[in-house]
Amino acid sequence: MTATVDVIELEEARMAVNDGQSPLIKRDMNLIKHVVVELVVQLGHASMSVDELFALKAGDVVKLLEQVHEPASLCLDGKPVARGNLVAVDDNFGIQLTEIL
Repeated sequence: MTATVDVIELEEARMAVNDGQSPLIKRDMNLIKHVVVELVVQLGHASMSVDELFALKAGDVVKLLEQVHEPASLCLDGKPVARGNLVAVDDNFGIQLTEIL
């Protein structure tokens, strides 16, 4: 199989100059406000060897590195966006935000 290769000439891009008054990207939230995102509350983390991981069984306790009084992180796409305290909302868990990052 043979491919046709054509030479193309590119112009040098002209850089737009921002006057500092207007944002580079205009934000129209109406365009994206219907998008659903998934948030995850992260309580903490732990480290262990693969051997310890494979030895886990029902009833075992994995100790997290975070202390009880530390806030949980509210994450979007794996990145913390806020912190807060774990609360009960009816029969569900919730997070009461104390800090927006």
